[in-house]
Amino acid sequence: MILGYFLYSFYQKKNINTNSNIKDNQIITVLSNSILSPLNNSIGISKVTKQDLIKKLIEFENSDIFLEKNISLAKLSSYLNTNTKYLSHIIKIHSDREFNNYINLLRIQYIVNKLNDDSKFINYKISVMADEAGFSSHSKFTQNFKLIIGESPSSYISKIKNKKTHLIDTI
Repeated sequence: MILGYFLYSFYQKKNINTNSNIKDNQIITVLSNSILSPLNNSIGISKVTKQDLIKKLIEFENSDIFLEKNISLAKLSSYLNTNTKYLSHIIKIHSDREFNNYINLLRIQYIVNKLNDDSKFINYKISVMADEAGFSSHSKFTQNFKLIIGESPSSYISKIKNKKTHLIDTI
């Protein structure tokens, strides 16, 4: 009889814990989906404000302001006439990146475009490219270049040079 009571208690606790875990997991899933959802508007940005900020970000991307070494979320939000919370949220939606990674992406894209469009730029030193792109050091530039492009700047430049040499040889 006592053994039966313990078995009954054990299975009841197990069922309660299992049901409780399912509920907790469901809540966690719902919360994580709402946090990760790009449609999340928990910070209260209106649709018009979102559209305006995205338009301003696109204009910013087409400028050279991201090349400034001391660009920060606060400075950019001031420049775009918004607050840092809204801007950070919109950058995350627009680029699927945090602010620093977003700026680094823009900088690396700038350098890649320069390398492909300006033949004399290929002969610049990596440190000059890093400085031109607004990176604080050669190593940070190289690290971000590898992360975004998938190879080192020198390897990428070599491929461009080889491609141009091959084109000249075929002509």
